Amino acid sequence: MIRTEGVKKTVVEYRKGQKTGVYLEGSKTALRIPLPPLLMIRTTSEDRNPNYAVYAVKRKPKSLDVALFQAPLPNVFNSGSICWGTVQRVSDNALSGASLTEDWAMLLGSPFGDHACSGKSKTHRSDIRQKLIELETKSARRYPTSDLIPTNKTLAQILGDKS
Repeated sequence: MIRTEGVKKTVVEYRKGQKTGVYLEGSKTALRIPLPPLLMIRTTSEDRNPNYAVYAVKRKPKSLDVALFQAPLPNVFNSGSICWGTVQRVSDNALSGASLTEDWAMLLGSPFGDHACSGKSKTHRSDIRQKLIELETKSARRYPTSDLIPTNKTLAQILGDKS
């Protein structure tokens, strides 16, 4: 979904639930873990740095009323915003486009640190990294959506729609 209001452009992209290589800071090998379906929202305005948010969803959204959940990843705040640390910004070409492929690669391809680790999992409330390690140890095939923490917001509310 793409929405343009004057110089402000918002791109929302769905990423289906799938096994993903996730690097935790200090580890040379990636955890191979299932992530739930995710939504990334990138908002750009003129030449300023883009604003991002990432949320989990239980299934592919069919409307803006979809319930959002905390993304079960470190470095993603409870507001959905991302702590990028020293990760390089996506290319200007990617920012001008309608695809978030490069943005997903930057987020999921960089090592996750110890920022914003709490409040992401019902079973591992204090540190989502422990849940991710557990999923790999158990060779889990799907992220248990029952473990997701609701944000109590919908996509419409995040996008500022009057719903």
